[in-house]
Amino acid sequence: MLCKEVLHVPFPPGLVRPPVKKLSLYMEVVCRARSKEEILEGHVRFPLRKQRAGFDASVVKDVLTGPKKEWVERSERFATEIYPDWRRHFEKTGSRLPTEMRMGIESRLSWETERTKFIETFLEWLRADTGPQSVAEITRRLDAVLRFTDFVAREFLTRNYNLEKHESDVYDQFQLHYLAMDGFVIVSEDRDFRMRTARSTQAGRIMSFEQFLGTLR
Repeated sequence: MLCKEVLHVPFPPGLVRPPVKKLSLYMEVVCRARSKEEILEGHVRFPLRKQRAGFDASVVKDVLTGPKKEWVERSERFATEIYPDWRRHFEKTGSRLPTEMRMGIESRLSWETERTKFIETFLEWLRADTGPQSVAEITRRLDAVLRFTDFVAREFLTRNYNLEKHESDVYDQFQLHYLAMDGFVIVSEDRDFRMRTARSTQAGRIMSFEQFLGTLR
């Protein structure tokens, strides 16, 4: 969707396409289900097709195994670029960076270069233009993604943040990419999620269910 609607480039032939049809079927099952149990037991009704369907919760994790692995590796690679010896330091002290480095990381200025690098890498991955104008436009469109990425990077480098134990953050970051397209909003009751993106220029399109209902009146 990003390639088609935002970047206006063909999907890179070297990348594996996500299983869109299968994901659409899962979403249809979820929308029709009256309970979690109906999904897990395969009892979700499809009246017009005269059949029932469902799926095991593990399929969602299976679909996201690759992206999650990439997310973890990218976070660890980022830490290595800043401090190559972070793993050994973490084993000895419980902190990934020395005190003076942690204090430096808190400086806002130090993150601007990393944000630009993140966008350039993203555009290269999708075989899109990496010129200054393109970088500026995608930086604007992925502002919430960048804010959330900043949060994760800071937590990982300056606190005892375990990537494996916060896998829901992977899903949160992925769904924020939808905000690159103006017609999307995200409805979530996760206060931490909304707090982490509160300073984003797209924060107004991340709302609670009650706020979303208010837009329909």
